[in-house]
Amino acid sequence: NKPEDADPPVAAGSLAFAFLQDERTKAVLRESRTLLILRGLPGSGKTRLATAIKDVYEGACSVISADENVKPENNVSGEGHKALDEAIQARCMSGTPVVVVDDANDTHDRLAWLGQHAELHLYCTLFLEPLTEWSRDPEKLVQKSKQGLEKDKIQALKVVLEATSIPLFFGWFLVSKSQEHMKTMKVDFLKTLVSLDAFKNHNQLAFVDGEAEKEVNLEEYFHREGVFHCTTKFCDYGKAEGAKEYAEKQSVKESYGRVSELVLSTLFVTPRTVGARVSLTEDQLQLWPSNTKQDATSDMGMARGSHAHVMLGCAEGVGPVQTGLDLLELVQMEQESQTRDLVQDLELGSLTYYGKGMWALSLFKRDPDIIIGTCGGKPLWRQSTREISLPMFRVS
Repeated sequence: NKPEDADPPVAAGSLAFAFLQDERTKAVLRESRTLLILRGLPGSGKTRLATAIKDVYEGACSVISADENVKPENNVSGEGHKALDEAIQARCMSGTPVVVVDDANDTHDRLAWLGQHAELHLYCTLFLEPLTEWSRDPEKLVQKSKQGLEKDKIQALKVVLEATSIPLFFGWFLVSKSQEHMKTMKVDFLKTLVSLDAFKNHNQLAFVDGEAEKEVNLEEYFHREGVFHCTTKFCDYGKAEGAKEYAEKQSVKESYGRVSELVLSTLFVTPRTVGARVSLTEDQLQLWPSNTKQDATSDMGMARGSHAHVMLGCAEGVGPVQTGLDLLELVQMEQESQTRDLVQDLELGSLTYYGKGMWALSLFKRDPDIIIGTCGGKPLWRQSTREISLPMFRVS
C-alpha cells in the first residue's frame, strides 16, 4: 500500500525546462548565480518543481520554501515574509549558484523586491510556473492543493496571478564570468580611450561641460548597476504593444531559461552612454520583435535587430533607453558613409571617431588559444573576426 502523503508520480512534460534538461545550460548555471522564482497557484506543482531543481543541482542549490519560513501567526503581526526574505538574502550573499524561492510570488511588489535583491548580488532572475496541465485549472487544483481551498478562492488567486504573468521585459543576461569579463573589457576600453591624444584633441570637452583644463575620468562619468543584459522586448507587464503576443511565441517559450552565446561586435562611447553592440544570429533574430515602436530600424533602412546592445553605463541624468538611440545614430552614420576618422588600431580592435563625441571600437580577431574562463572543460567565451562571444542566460 502507498502512504497517503507519498509524492504522486511526476506528470508527463511538467519538468520540460531547459535548465533541467540541457547539459550546457546545467553546466553553466552550476558556475553562475541564478535566482529561480517559482510562482503559481496552490497545488500547481511548485514544490515538486523545486525538488527536481534541487536534485539536478545537488551541492550547488538551495531551496527556500514559504511553507517552512512563513508562519500563519506572523501574517497577523505583519512579519509574514521576514524569515523568508532573510533566508533569500543570506543565500544570495553567500553566492550559492542556484537559489530557488518556492512561494506564490503573485504581486508586482513581491516580484520587484526579489528582482532588486537579485540584481544587488548580481544574480540572473528566472520566473517560473509549473508546466502541469492543471496549473491554472481551479477545479483540479481544489483536489490537488493541500491547503483545502475552495474553488472560488483559487479562482480569485488565479486572477491575481494572471495579472503578473508577463514581465517588465524579456532579455539575454550575461552569466557571472561573462559579466566580470565584460566589466574588465569596458574599463580597459575607457582607460585607453581617455589616454589617447585623439580623444583629447577631438572632444574631451563634450564630457566635461566645456571645462578645458579638467581631465575626464570616464569610469566615474558613466554609471551602471545590476546585471549586464540585452533587452529583446519591453513588455511593461503586458501593457506594451505586442507584449502578450510576444510572450506566447513558441520560440520565446523554447528559449526561456536556456544558455547560449551572445556575440559582441563593437564597443561604443558617446557623451551620454557606453555600450556594446550585439550581432544577432538567425535563431536569435526569431526572438527580436518586429513591426513595433520598439524597433524603428525598418523605417531607417536598417536590418531588424541592428540596435541590439548591452548597456554598459550612462552619464548622470541619462536613462538606459538612450543607449539604443545612440547606437542607432552610429549605425546610421556608418551606413551613410558620413565623415569619420579612423583613429588607430588598438589591442581589441579598430577605433573610429564619428563626430559629436561618438566613438566606436570594431573588435578584432585575437589568438584563438586565449580563453577566459571555462565551463565543463569548454571555453566560456571565444573570439572570432570582429566579434566576441559571451554565454548568456535568457530570462525575463
